[in-house]
Amino acid sequence: MIEVSIKEIERYLGYRGLTEVDDHVRKLIDECINDMNKQVIPKYTYKVFPIEWNTDNTSSGDIACSFAGINVGNGNLVKNIKACQEIVMMAVTLGPGPDMLLRKYEVRDMLKAYVCQAVGAAMVEAWCDEVNDKIVDEIKARGLYARPRFSPGYGDFPLLVQKDFERILNMPKLIGVSVSDSLLMTPTKSITAVIGISDKSVNCVKNGCESCNMADKCEYSRK
Repeated sequence: MIEVSIKEIERYLGYRGLTEVDDHVRKLIDECINDMNKQVIPKYTYKVFPIEWNTDNTSSGDIACSFAGINVGNGNLVKNIKACQEIVMMAVTLGPGPDMLLRKYEVRDMLKAYVCQAVGAAMVEAWCDEVNDKIVDEIKARGLYARPRFSPGYGDFPLLVQKDFERILNMPKLIGVSVSDSLLMTPTKSITAVIGISDKSVNCVKNGCESCNMADKCEYSRK
């Protein structure tokens, strides 16, 4: 069973403290959490790669570093992994069950489908947090320090690298996740991310909504 924050579900539903969640919606949230937990099959995979930093700006243009064959330009991700020597590439999923449940609700009750979508979004983030914590514990056990996780689509880390994640982590075979030509993942309740690993403890930049250049425009932003 995945523990999920009610406040996060309410945020995905668009509640920002100005409007109270009524009893009917609260009941639907509880029902959807219960139904979703019966359907999820949480899986994850990850690999650790060395980071190669570019020390010759004249020969590589705007490329600041690379890992697993992925070139990264100067920007938000580089600020996040500054002083890191290694990086974790990770992927998590709740499996196909939530998508099937959502389609069922879309036929019977659109409000419940809307709530189900929010529950699924909060639940996959909660699962990602669990896996993140496990990876961070392993990093600490090595006497090293982890940076906040950073996903494709945050800041200027392009969604295009989803295809690289799919290939490098062998996601279709290991956790049953594929990436379409439009860069959408199936099952939809899936997340990819990186975590920087360093031998130095430094002040970290914030992650998630706080680092995204769409935060001021996104209706789901925590900012």
